[in-house]
Amino acid sequence: MNLKNVPPHVRRYMYITWTGMAVGALGILGFILSFWQVGSPAQATVDVHTDTPWGAYISIVAWVVGLAVAWYGRRRLDAAVRERKKELAAAARVELD
Repeated sequence: MNLKNVPPHVRRYMYITWTGMAVGALGILGFILSFWQVGSPAQATVDVHTDTPWGAYISIVAWVVGLAVAWYGRRRLDAAVRERKKELAAAARVELD
């Protein structure tokens, strides 16, 4: 599929969806990489409430924001596809008089 053939508003929704998916993936990756803050043996020897694992919190927020953005883009993309299908169905209708 060539993106130049896609209407600009649909292309924008595709980019929004892809951006949301990328931000969500970065959130998951960041959370996995932040395990040293919350689950390392050095962290287990210290009091749990001394350090705030900001990396883990930021990663969780990035994951949730990514999910929300991808959901919004996907909903708008589905609406654009439904509208296009209605246009094509109306154009294909033949009235025999």
